[in-house]
Amino acid sequence: MISTTVFRRSAALLLGVTAFGVVPAVSSVSAAPSECVADSLCAGGEYFPVAPARIADERSVDANGSVTIPVVDVDGVPAEGVLAVAVNVTIAGATSNGFASVAPSDFDGTGDPTSLINFQYSGHTVPNFGIIGVGSEGAITVDLTSNRDGNTRVIVDVFGFVATSGFAGTDDAPLTDGARMVTVTPERIYDSRSIATLGTKQSVEVPVRGQGGVPDSADVTAVVVNLTGINNQSGNTGTYLTLTPDEVSPELAEAPSSNGNYPSGVTKANLAIVPINEAGSIWVYNRDGKINVALDAVAYLQTGGDESSTTGRIVPLEAPFRSFDTRSADFNSAKLGFSSWEDWSFDDFANSVRLDDQPIGAQAGLFGNLTAVGLERLFATQPVNSFLTMNPATPGEFPSGAPGNSNLNFAEGGAVANAAVVTYGDKDGDDNMVSAYNADGRTHYFLDVYAVILD
Repeated sequence: MISTTVFRRSAALLLGVTAFGVVPAVSSVSAAPSECVADSLCAGGEYFPVAPARIADERSVDANGSVTIPVVDVDGVPAEGVLAVAVNVTIAGATSNGFASVAPSDFDGTGDPTSLINFQYSGHTVPNFGIIGVGSEGAITVDLTSNRDGNTRVIVDVFGFVATSGFAGTDDAPLTDGARMVTVTPERIYDSRSIATLGTKQSVEVPVRGQGGVPDSADVTAVVVNLTGINNQSGNTGTYLTLTPDEVSPELAEAPSSNGNYPSGVTKANLAIVPINEAGSIWVYNRDGKINVALDAVAYLQTGGDESSTTGRIVPLEAPFRSFDTRSADFNSAKLGFSSWEDWSFDDFANSVRLDDQPIGAQAGLFGNLTAVGLERLFATQPVNSFLTMNPATPGEFPSGAPGNSNLNFAEGGAVANAAVVTYGDKDGDDNMVSAYNADGRTHYFLDVYAVILD
């Protein structure tokens, strides 16, 4: 059954959240174009892709320690004009269950703890994607909390950066490459289960432009997708999936990068930003065995934005912020039941985000990390798996069935996280409303916010 009771919870647990300054460009920046004048946002909040590169591989990090990683002036990320970096952080060979927090290195650790990655058992390897502010030191810190001592491997791959308004462009990242993130109502654009599974070293081309709310325009240079690997086919094995603009040759021993790892029997989601090729498509590559793949478009990146417009600019918070946690008494310690919806109002949160002590303005949505934890069965003898979705709320009653997309797939036991682009909807006069859906069992969940996306 679908719950039709509006359980409107406030996501503004803390007020006065501040954002990193999108510093106005100054005339002394000689490399800035002439139209980039004082008080203009210029490239501020725009996303610039870089060739995927491994910028850190720390193999002996204390399982209850931390490691600080420089993220500017490395592998295509410039030394100046960087507001945040888009990175995949992987915890490999965990000592036990625990979590990893990732924040600007100058963050003082105040406020509620946040997590980017949750690991479940000794030896677990798990990645997650994040847009992390670089702070005043041009570095991020990965902070580990585990239930057992030892050493853990921390890997960081960079995929792009968000610029300040003072960014003047470089040879590798000209200003014309700057793109805005435009959120859409999530929509499934590909599901191999209705076509054919992917075999070993097999690739499939997926049309993107003109699909799932993504315009059919050459200005659309990349798509933000939620990639779900469904690795439960007969004869499957552990594998990884790679999303690229061009086909990965089956002659290669390995793909140049990966967007998600999928042990045998696991269904798991990973968020990714993927450049689009000239044909308006992306490619999906499977390394081993047989696997099904689903792709949900959640946003797209578009160049050529009006310099005076704020639409699509990404503004990271000074530090990750836990907007809500259903385990907390502040939210009635209430799990979301099976086949049920509930609403979340982000109105107070959106209005509390400030830049130089001034409201930052209207927001289309946010970039965060969604975690499900403590999934429990409805009946003791029936194992349960579920998925969780956070979609823009719509007027009236909740939808009459399950949504056609998902943010997160999880099973009984520990916590599972995935990065999420969350788009606000308009409901009952609240234009910062999100509706959450849980497919099966009963589960707690929480959302950590890393950046807001301006409207």
